[in-house]
Amino acid sequence: MASQTDIREYDVPFFTGNSAEEAEDFIQAVNRRAYAAGKQKDNAWIAEFAYPFFSRKALRWYDGLDEVTQNDWKLLRSAILAEFTGGQPTPSTVPSAAPAVISSSSRYTPAAPPPPRTKMVGRIRVDSEDPEGRGYLAVKETESSVGVVCRKIAEASLFEVDILGRTLRIKGEGENLVIKASAGNESLRPGTGHSGYIARSSTSLGKEWSNTWSVTGDGNAVTSSLQADGRKCDAKFLVYRNDNANLQIPADIDRFLALYDSYTVGTLHFEPMS
Repeated sequence: MASQTDIREYDVPFFTGNSAEEAEDFIQAVNRRAYAAGKQKDNAWIAEFAYPFFSRKALRWYDGLDEVTQNDWKLLRSAILAEFTGGQPTPSTVPSAAPAVISSSSRYTPAAPPPPRTKMVGRIRVDSEDPEGRGYLAVKETESSVGVVCRKIAEASLFEVDILGRTLRIKGEGENLVIKASAGNESLRPGTGHSGYIARSSTSLGKEWSNTWSVTGDGNAVTSSLQADGRKCDAKFLVYRNDNANLQIPADIDRFLALYDSYTVGTLHFEPMS
């Protein structure tokens, strides 16, 4: 897919927050790209460039930062080192001069690469180990207006993703995607068989569990963090083995599968239109 190729071209590793060494390697890689682009003193540009490479634990940590830190690479870089290494920038992490690039005939500065795409239009593919759980997400304006998995790509909805704004919107309709409890008495508390749906923001269901989305990684994984009833957790997606069946988001996936064994675990992936 186009966006996967675009991101891989930058030769910057995805930063998951798993180790101090990974944090230092990530900072070095971003600094190298900034120098190659002639943007080493543009902290706002570097911060925006670095954002799509945050993933998993590091992405959740980033989301909790204040906006000033998120938009200034000098502050963001120091925050990464403080959080994931317990230290401050070292000479090996923060180069003092851009490396010279020498050809056989002259010195030159490479052209600046375009920043990663932060807004895209495309479909959301639903994947599963069970072939019967695969398809595309459709959120049509119906009586329920909740997300279903359809087998035919022509039936899929088109979405607009804003990676920096962390929103998914139904293309051409101006309505955001949210996750809501399936009914007013359904809670996010563990130990229950309660569940929610991906739905249009205007849909009348239970309480809202999430209105923010992340698109990350080589597979453009679509994820969401749920928060309600005093609990916060990552969304899990379950697919019923039937065409045009609702996509369920359980409060407790183990409890839900114990009660309803006709579901299979699914993952969501954003497929940009070329």
